Amino acid sequence: MNTQEKTGYPSIDKPWMKYYSEEAMKSSIPECSMYDAVYQRNQANKDDIALNYFDKKITYGRLFESIEKTAKAFWKTGVRENDVVVLCTVNMPETVYAIYALNRIGAIINLVDPRTNEKGIRKYINECKAKYILTVEQVYPVITKAIVGTELETVIVVPVSNSMPKVAQILYGIKNKSITSVCGKNKYSWNEFVKRGKDTEPQYARYKKDKCFILAHTGGTTGIPKSVMLSDKNVNAVMSAYQYLGIPFKRRQKYFNDLPPFIIYGMTLALHITLSYGLEVILYPVFDSEKFPELFRKYKPNHFSALTDHLKNMAESPAIQKMNLNFLISAGVGGDSLNPKIETQVNSFLQKHGCKYLVCKGYGMTELAATAVISTPMANAIGSVGIPLVHNTVKIMDIDSGQELKYNEVGEIWISGPSIMLGYYKNEEATSEIISEDEKGQKWIRTGDLGCMNEDGLLFHKGRIRRIYLTSVMGQPAKIFPNMVEQIMNRQAGVEESAVVGRYMENSAYYEPVCFVVLKDKSLEHKFVENQIRESCEKELPSYMIPVEYRFVEKFPYTSVGKVDFRKLETEAENRTYGKKDRV
Repeated sequence: MNTQEKTGYPSIDKPWMKYYSEEAMKSSIPECSMYDAVYQRNQANKDDIALNYFDKKITYGRLFESIEKTAKAFWKTGVRENDVVVLCTVNMPETVYAIYALNRIGAIINLVDPRTNEKGIRKYINECKAKYILTVEQVYPVITKAIVGTELETVIVVPVSNSMPKVAQILYGIKNKSITSVCGKNKYSWNEFVKRGKDTEPQYARYKKDKCFILAHTGGTTGIPKSVMLSDKNVNAVMSAYQYLGIPFKRRQKYFNDLPPFIIYGMTLALHITLSYGLEVILYPVFDSEKFPELFRKYKPNHFSALTDHLKNMAESPAIQKMNLNFLISAGVGGDSLNPKIETQVNSFLQKHGCKYLVCKGYGMTELAATAVISTPMANAIGSVGIPLVHNTVKIMDIDSGQELKYNEVGEIWISGPSIMLGYYKNEEATSEIISEDEKGQKWIRTGDLGCMNEDGLLFHKGRIRRIYLTSVMGQPAKIFPNMVEQIMNRQAGVEESAVVGRYMENSAYYEPVCFVVLKDKSLEHKFVENQIRESCEKELPSYMIPVEYRFVEKFPYTSVGKVDFRKLETEAENRTYGKKDRV
């Protein structure tokens, strides 16, 4: 525990360390590959269940055997250390086998969203000069077009149903169109690919702590997605920190995973951390918040991580209202900061149904290998995202002066720690813009997010810096802070959630705020709700922050990583015909 007198600066005082044990503070990061981290922790428990795919259970022993077979197949195909293999897949056993097989060889995996269009896939292939791609069957037609004009040589295609039990395979085949065959030179079905490597002896790579293993892509909420280079050490740093959070991860517990593997949260948290601690990972290939209550009821997981909609749908599901949730330990939520109103609602639901724990919130970035800050059973306040992981440091910086701020002062969140990315792939300029080095040589990620920290070391997320819009008041510049407006909106009884964006005033370089609203009860009269909101805004906000227009929508657009797509909302706001035609 830190007993020194407080200076008033979070990064110096580190008040969050009082929640960590002496062992945690003295701990070190495993000096090994991601594969070795999983193998070393499970080699003595090979009969335990590692993966559960549509009720087909795969033991840790079988997992390691399948990884070995897959490594042989990749080696036979020509993959060597530092080669880049594109993984355009979903949550399924073959994805897990491929990740750890390529890790053993020392190759680099490029994680690509299967929903990416032909042009986007071609860009990712050409960027890293990839020669190999593993893709799900449904995307194969797009891949065949995307690889034209690239150096890609080998395509491996795996059906989503490949590892399902027979009955599930049949049912899946009835509902989904299947490709009858994979034809052409260096194009293989998964089973054919694995058979080819049968008698091959691959050469496994030695661990190198600063070697790139993962290329993951940012969400693109504020610009063109960038390719983030992450090492084994980056991911293992997050993994090893989880054992000191007080969240009781125990061998043989069940973790429900529908987080896509192509986002770093799915890779780090839902796969690597869970497998490293010997959990049974229930893989589900579709990220589906509406179906989640049904799946939760079926599998009764001890842990899951999701977005706000998953939690809301669970709390409002009639089927789950009758359940005793004493088996549930961590209901995690990431993405945008959780609306305090929904957080309170879900916490109340959990407590009423026998769960001993509150919603577990986290905050992180692809550039930090996922989680950097997380709530724990001892550090969990409404509206906060928790405390820094044990080897991380957070400071709040004034945007204008560049000076560190004190407790409860809002500025940009900067984070330092062992999970900071190696950099953006082939983009040194962008890397230097987000990574700063202080006078002591310590590296910091400039998150681009607003936040503040209280005296207990809890971090409060206050929105994106880039969503600050410049406007004019009586000829003087002023700033519109959308998060301040949204907080007022979200307190209104009929409002489910809100999002405020800026659009240019007519014939001006300054902005005016436009508010998008999702209602709890769709039958509510829009004008009535709008009047309530306006009245509250007029009481609490300066005039230039009061939205000039309110648009009521069924739901918000989201990026591939589940964050509200503010760029799309900004584009929508520029369409001024909406107000004249549809506004109530």
